Amino acid sequence: MYTFNRERRKIEPKEFLFYSASILFFIAAVLFYIWPYVNILDINYEFERLHKERARLAQDNNLLKIEMASLESLDKVEEAAYTRLGLIFPKDGQVVIVKTE
Repeated sequence: MYTFNRERRKIEPKEFLFYSASILFFIAAVLFYIWPYVNILDINYEFERLHKERARLAQDNNLLKIEMASLESLDKVEEAAYTRLGLIFPKDGQVVIVKTE
């Protein structure tokens, strides 16, 4: 059985300093060893995020190209001018050409 009334061992200041320095050195070595892996993991997360964003932007670009092509269609423009805006083609005498100098 353990006895709790035994005398405590006195630790010398040099011994305490040695143990403290050893523990700090061990912690620093572990952090120094682990840091590149943590950094690589962070870079991989950033790469995945940018890869997803690039795919989303490429899809948006394709949709915008399709929309631009549909808006540039002259038939659609002409139909929108007739139906929504009520525009008509000018008659023969209504067009006046102005010469510039």
